[in-house]
Formats: sequence, C-alpha cells, structure tokens
Amino acid sequence: MNQSAGQAEERSVSLFLVLAGPSGVGKATLTKALLERHPEIHRLHTVTTRPPRPGEVPGDQYIFVDRDTFLRMLERGELMESSPVYRDGNLYGMPANILNQVPPEKDIALIEVDIRGKEFLKQRYADCVTVLIVAPIKDLEERLLKRDPTISDEEYRRRLDSALEWLKAAPTFDYIVENPAGEMEKALAALEAILTAELHRPWRYLRRHPVLAEHASNMLASVAGQE
Repeated sequence: MNQSAGQAEERSVSLFLVLAGPSGVGKATLTKALLERHPEIHRLHTVTTRPPRPGEVPGDQYIFVDRDTFLRMLERGELMESSPVYRDGNLYGMPANILNQVPPEKDIALIEVDIRGKEFLKQRYADCVTVLIVAPIKDLEERLLKRDPTISDEEYRRRLDSALEWLKAAPTFDYIVENPAGEMEKALAALEAILTAELHRPWRYLRRHPVLAEHASNMLASVAGQE
C-alpha cells in the first residue's frame, strides 16, 4: 500500500477493498456474506459516537465511543482525519494507521465508508480498490422503510436524494456492483470476481507467492547478466 511522505509506519496488505454506497443498498449484508466465504479478508473498524443499532455487535464494523472519548482520540492524533464526518448528529472517523488492525495471518483488508471516506482513502492509499454498491430506487425505498418503519418523511427524502448523489459519483469508482432485491448471490459473485481479478494483478500475485517472485527476479537477473 502506498503511503504519503512523513506518514507513520503502517503495515502493508496485498489488497485493500473499499466498499461504498447509499443507505439501504445492502452493503452490510454483502460484506457479511463475503467475509463468511473468504476468512482471509479482515474487516476494518471505524469509530463513531452513534449508539449501536439492534443486532450490531460493537467492534464488528464500528468501534462505539462517547463524544468525549472521540474528541480525545482526535486531539491525541489517534484518528486519521483532522476533520471527522458529522452525520445524523454523530461523529465518524477512521483510526490512524488503520491497516495495522489487519492480523499477521491475513493480508486483505475491507472497509465500508461514505463518499467522503472513499475519496480520503483513495488519496491516502492510491492502490486501494473502490467498489460502488448500487440498487434500483424502488429497492432502496423498500429497504429504508423496512429498516426503520418510523423514519420521518424528511429523513426518508434526504436518504433518497443522497442515493442520487452517489450515482453522480459512480465514474470515480474502480468498479460498480448492482444489488437488486432478491439477487444478492449475483452481487456477491461480482464482488468475488473483482477480488479474484485484483489478486491476480502481477504486483499483488507475486507478493502473495514469494517463491514465484524470487524465481522471476532470478530470471531477470540472469538475462541482465547476459546482455
């Protein structure tokens, strides 16, 4: 993974997957299924001051903290961003050197972010792979109502408007995966195809197969010596 000058030491991974998309598109469901099929992937945790939703496990996707703790982390430089995201009345941020969360036995990282987080990570880790998850508007409407039947008309409209903004940003992503209702297996297969293709790019493949990389290096050295 590329790092900017002066950045603190951070471990390297073969592949950093960044998933993003509007609320109700099914990112969490796809991520859970992908992790179950690919235990070699490690899900990164971001920090938020919002309380856990029903069924959310602290330390799964989010590290839940109170506002004072979040601000102390910010002051101590423990968060990657100097200006955290403020959304829904809560603060969101990414831990500094977030790839250090990946355990030694794994070398693939995955994170779910919003559009600002995607842009920030792409600047910091130039070779991260960004994937936009989308779905038909009618599916988003149904999922939003199912997730929160008490959602206000104003919040409901805000989230749908946000989905349209995501579509405008689509050309800036590396890949787009559609996740219509009832077709999660197709969406999951598309994500797995992206995973396979990216891991077979030469610089990633050789990193994960050091014997082959060493053999290739020796062959190049031999050819250079004959010139």
